[in-house]
Amino acid sequence: MKEIKTVLIAGAGAVGLTVASTIYEWDPKSVYILAKGERLKKYKDSGLFVNGKKIDFLFADAQKADCKADLIIIACKFHHLAQIIDDIKNYVGKETYILSLLNGISSEEIIAKEYGLRRIPYALILGTDAQHKDCHTIFKQKGIIFFGEEKNPSVGGKAAPECSDAVRLISDFFERSKVPYSVPNDMIRQQWVKFMINVGINQVSAVLKLPYGAFQANGKPFNIPFARELMTDAMKEVIAVSKPAGINLNESDMQEWFDFLDGLTPESCTSMCQDIKAGRKTEVEMFARTVITLGKKYGIPTPVNSVLEKQICSLEARACMQDFFGPV
Repeated sequence: MKEIKTVLIAGAGAVGLTVASTIYEWDPKSVYILAKGERLKKYKDSGLFVNGKKIDFLFADAQKADCKADLIIIACKFHHLAQIIDDIKNYVGKETYILSLLNGISSEEIIAKEYGLRRIPYALILGTDAQHKDCHTIFKQKGIIFFGEEKNPSVGGKAAPECSDAVRLISDFFERSKVPYSVPNDMIRQQWVKFMINVGINQVSAVLKLPYGAFQANGKPFNIPFARELMTDAMKEVIAVSKPAGINLNESDMQEWFDFLDGLTPESCTSMCQDIKAGRKTEVEMFARTVITLGKKYGIPTPVNSVLEKQICSLEARACMQDFFGPV
């Protein structure tokens, strides 16, 4: 493959539509939204909207593929991943690359069981404040897609000539389409940094139903110190289990997140907070449960995440009994 020309977005939620709309602005014919059945009909009938504007995306029917995609970007929730892996199969060719923007530290290995790891660089998105409801996505900050092999000879976040074909081709496409991206030297460590962030703010914001502003620095107008402290405690447990795992996160990684957090839109919410408010299934298995499992493996106590898991699972159960308890 000389260059990436066609991109398939699998998951038309907050992240998927944010990325898709950026590519659409560059070339409407280069990006497709994957769907099937009633969902595809809904998208065609109702349309998809980004920041209040209807975007006339091209659609790809998961059941009627007539071409292969150069790049597939998976942007679904973890509990939908198995279905998405099946849905994209008709669009995966010999030279197709796949990027997974799911939270957590395991999606690439799961996808690789079906399609092989050689075509799947590690990836994540960080810094987007996108919100999604029905067919509408709004955002002020697109975020940055971090991706690459486990180790990358990159310079300043840009792919060097020595990088793999996948990294160089995807980097070239993102440059052309103006998708914000960075190629870290150590991609696995970058994934763990985001994992630490998600374990902290996603879970605590979901339990407390609070926006980013509550977790920003002391002195900020909406800061709630106890909420920020609880987020920090959950993150410290990730730092603890990262050391025997060979990742060695530290306090400076947390501080970088705090600095970044202060620049996010105060009234926006994390995806997990949005899920709880809407009564949807969350990704608690990828966060607290993973920390707890690693803690047991390495003999490290994880009391904060143990409590967060019980709280989030209780909120999920409550959402299934709204006739009795009332809305979340």
